[in-house]
Amino acid sequence: MSVIDLRSDTVSRPSLAMREIIKDSLVGDDVLGDDPTVKLLEAKAAKVVGKQAALFVPSGTMANLIALLTHCGRGDQAIVGSESHILHHEGLGAPALGGIHLGIVRNQKNGRMNIDEIESHFKSEKSISKVMCLENTQNRCGGTVIPQSEITEIAGIAHNAGASVHIDGARIFNAACALETDVSSLVQDADTLSFCFSKGLGAPVGSVLTGSEEFISSARSIRRQVGGAMRQSGIIAAAALFALENNIERIGIDHINARRLAEGLTQISGIDVDLNLVQTNMIFISSEKIDVAILQNDLADHGILVSSTVPNTLRMVTHLDIPEESIDVVIEQVQKTTENMIG
Repeated sequence: MSVIDLRSDTVSRPSLAMREIIKDSLVGDDVLGDDPTVKLLEAKAAKVVGKQAALFVPSGTMANLIALLTHCGRGDQAIVGSESHILHHEGLGAPALGGIHLGIVRNQKNGRMNIDEIESHFKSEKSISKVMCLENTQNRCGGTVIPQSEITEIAGIAHNAGASVHIDGARIFNAACALETDVSSLVQDADTLSFCFSKGLGAPVGSVLTGSEEFISSARSIRRQVGGAMRQSGIIAAAALFALENNIERIGIDHINARRLAEGLTQISGIDVDLNLVQTNMIFISSEKIDVAILQNDLADHGILVSSTVPNTLRMVTHLDIPEESIDVVIEQVQKTTENMIG
């Protein structure tokens, strides 16, 4: 039985062309600063997003951790969203390892933050906020996007208070695609940006943290402290470089497939999908008539894998290993299973 894996865009496999690049990659010792493929990747990644420098790391979680440890000292505060990846899915590394307090601003249903709440954090007499963290796309809110105008407004508030702005841009290329802009314009008001090669871009592993040359120089030391310095990492950097050069333009296909899947699911009695939140490659489904956990298990029995990252909700994520013809298969099986459950 073939498997349609919609659990995340992290499950995609390296293509044959990517594997050839990995096989032929030039390597050195990156801890000593002489891995040519890593150096090329970091330079290109920084240029693509409009920053001075970049640092290659194993994961997006580590990229965000290093960013916060570089922006903040012990006892300082980083402001994050109530539904942010940093708060829910990164093991609270910044508080545990850096003594950094996380000030929380509520994310609305569409992932956006209330500007007044952000201002109140910075205007407080007791504010020790050093960095404002945004997430784009907003994972737990349906893969929704934050437009450049809002990033600019929030960055202005933070900068006026003497704080920096960090964007967790794990899927920033999905955000730029949905907003029909380029990443460098979208993040021009942010001081630092992290993004993943192993999500919508289809590489097997790796992320980067980008920012000023001075910031990345400091971050490089912290990368070693948290165990992220690697040796002949040009092998995995080659895959990330291939993804950066070949897989950005095709991201829109994933968005088209996600929209078609979402629209098909809304036609099924008992399945609820908020189409306003389907802006990129994610679909969140819920139901008041069936147990979605049972639906998830039944779909798995039929070779369709989905995840549950939010209570009583299933998430489906399209990616480069999900062809158009798989969409109809998923819709048909969800309909069959739901009809059987409702009776």
